[in-house]
Amino acid sequence: MKRNDFATFLVYVAMIAIALLVGFLVIKPIIDTHSASLPLQPIVIMLLGLVAGVLLNALFLELGHYLGARLGKYEILKWVVLGMGFVKVEGKLKPRFSGFDGLSGETKVAPKDAKESSLSAYIMFPILFLFAEFILCMVLIVLFQGQEANNPSISWVRIFLSTILTVAGMIYLYDLFPAHIDSTTDGYLLVLLTKPANKEAYNNLLLAQAAAFEGKPIPETPIYEDITDFTAGLNLLTAYRRLVEGNPKEALPILEAILAAETGPSSDTVAHAMTLKLTTLLEEDDREKGNKYYEELTDDEKKYIANMGSLSALRAYLLIAAFIEGSDSETNYAIDKAEKAIKNCDPSFKEAEKSLLQLDVDLVRAAHPNWEVYLLPWEEKEQPKE
Repeated sequence: MKRNDFATFLVYVAMIAIALLVGFLVIKPIIDTHSASLPLQPIVIMLLGLVAGVLLNALFLELGHYLGARLGKYEILKWVVLGMGFVKVEGKLKPRFSGFDGLSGETKVAPKDAKESSLSAYIMFPILFLFAEFILCMVLIVLFQGQEANNPSISWVRIFLSTILTVAGMIYLYDLFPAHIDSTTDGYLLVLLTKPANKEAYNNLLLAQAAAFEGKPIPETPIYEDITDFTAGLNLLTAYRRLVEGNPKEALPILEAILAAETGPSSDTVAHAMTLKLTTLLEEDDREKGNKYYEELTDDEKKYIANMGSLSALRAYLLIAAFIEGSDSETNYAIDKAEKAIKNCDPSFKEAEKSLLQLDVDLVRAAHPNWEVYLLPWEEKEQPKE
């Protein structure tokens, strides 16, 4: 299990633990004492609290992000709560249904100035909303609890508000968990942005992502010597640019610096750099270095490639099949997976990866002219209809 997979597992276990603890220690005693007086079935009250908690806390979380982004001098590219919100289209925010990278929503931003824009308010405003929500709910719970002796039927309010607070605790535990899980959370940002080198680097990464989001050319970014997860991501962008330009000798040192870093980059970032280095070496006319590098990979690294969870891993699988194993069926198997991998690719890397995938397929066709190599998705669209 990868480091971020284990962190994701931990946070979900902790969320379930919160629900069980509140359910058995807070809500169940209320139900046991006042079940006969409740105006609705306890399960109905809890379901209503669950719905209200999800809607309220998802809205508070992204509203906090929105206000914090504005205060921190960021432009809003996307503001989505539970799939509904606004997306920047042709320079303006327009109502849209949209997917989101997060538990309950997403606020995608771009800095107005990479050096001056700050994410501090973006991270802290949702916490202030949570604190205000907690205080208000606790005050109401205490007030209604004091009146239950004379009117037991109002005990439903405590069940309802306790359920809302439970949902709040689960959502904010996910959002503030201080590790990289299955989305970029405020807790992860809070930890990494304490390092000065990451602040400007992350803003530059946001600018690159914003350019990709709006279909604009990705701006040139500096090469960072202090390797963290954020700076490594930016260095990967530069490596891609050099590879697309046909300068692998300039790209390889960037990738090797990421791979040599003992701390900083996440396991996903290191795996990304590893597959890029391998494909770059296998694209050379003399593939001896690529063969040797592949042989030195660990079983976990080879498994990562075999899973083809990213476009760079898919390209590595394709080149291994074509130039190391000599298998046309496995080569075509990789091409078959290309369309799905393209859809899941980080927008910052997508266009570069598509260009490199085309390069790799062309290399395979040139090296194996007798193979019937499958067409890539965009090549199929270009084929004349019979």
